[in-house]
Amino acid sequence: MRVRFGALVVGFALVLCGTGCTTSATGAPRTPISAHPAPSPTREPAEAAGGACQLLSFDQVTANLGADFGVAAASNVGETYTCVLRRVDAPLPDLSLAVTPTVADPTVFSASVTPKGAAVVGDLGKLGYSRPVPAAAGAGPGAEVGWLSANQRLMTLRYRSAPGTAAAELTALIPGLVALAKKTDQMSG
Repeated sequence: MRVRFGALVVGFALVLCGTGCTTSATGAPRTPISAHPAPSPTREPAEAAGGACQLLSFDQVTANLGADFGVAAASNVGETYTCVLRRVDAPLPDLSLAVTPTVADPTVFSASVTPKGAAVVGDLGKLGYSRPVPAAAGAGPGAEVGWLSANQRLMTLRYRSAPGTAAAELTALIPGLVALAKKTDQMSG
């Protein structure tokens, strides 16, 4: 009985010391468990979400847009694949990519897909466009780049900002979004 009671006391003492004792059983100083830094969180690559996210990487997005996203989610409906990148701490800004197969040629793309007033981006896939997107309910202004890829897919990258963002910030973002679209197009080939 004494052995069991002694073992119970020693075990209880070890549990208590694990939470704050300043010396070890040998008398040497010890660092309290609470003083050890928490492990830093790691983020899965955007590509790990699958679907259209396989065409994006957080590093490329940051390099081209200056936006640091930490979460990627992919989905598909039929043959249309999508990816959304978001920050961990806020719902906006976000970046979405949509990819769907098409039989459209550049003439049909220009006449039926390209929004009125969009700027033509001739060196993106077979044909592309860029445009600012006005603010909408719950979101600030955005920017969009769409293109017809060489392998017959309609592709659209869209960046939405947080409410209150100046439209000029998004207009300045369009060249970076076009550069990211070109890298995404190369990945899709």
